[in-house]
Amino acid sequence: MSALWWTHNAPIGPLTLDHAHAIMQMHVECSVGDCPRKRAAFRALVEAGRIRPDSGRTR
Repeated sequence: MSALWWTHNAPIGPLTLDHAHAIMQMHVECSVGDCPRKRAAFRALVEAGRIRPDSGRTR
């Protein structure tokens, strides 16, 4: 039996949009401020115009 595992470390290179979406789903319980991997995915999706940060929240 293999366990699912992923890291919270920042990715080494740029993310594809598909990978960024997958990271956001895998790290749904992480905060963008505390998880470098989710932060990189969030930034990639913002830069691509796929999501827009909520101006009322602090990150």
